[in-house]
Amino acid sequence: MVTTIERATEAPQLHPYIRDVQDHLLLVNEEVAAQRDLLGTVLEANMAVISVEQNKISVRQNATVEQLTILATVFLPLTFVTGFFGQNFGWLIRHLDGFPAFVVYGIGGLVVPLVLLFVWLRVRAPDTSAAALDDH
Repeated sequence: MVTTIERATEAPQLHPYIRDVQDHLLLVNEEVAAQRDLLGTVLEANMAVISVEQNKISVRQNATVEQLTILATVFLPLTFVTGFFGQNFGWLIRHLDGFPAFVVYGIGGLVVPLVLLFVWLRVRAPDTSAAALDDH
């Protein structure tokens, strides 16, 4: 636009001033482009920081959900045993008339899921001795 004004101007003594204005406009344009690039870099860095924070939150949420799952797994057999012995059916009462039956159905109903939970946790646990050897 400044070039068009320069060509349309019939006073040659204004041409140096118009060129000076054009040079200043080019410098401002370059500065705006540099600031735009800098802003893009800052925004990318900000997005990276936000992504890292979201990953940290996700890891904490996963750990919390895992703890709640383990807790629910422990209380599931307890709920089953409570419900099982809370029934007052005649056939159930007649068959559970002694301590051995109570141990088999009651305690066994608790021990088996807890043993399975323990085995599952041991299989999932990372081998810390191998990790310690790799660090040295």
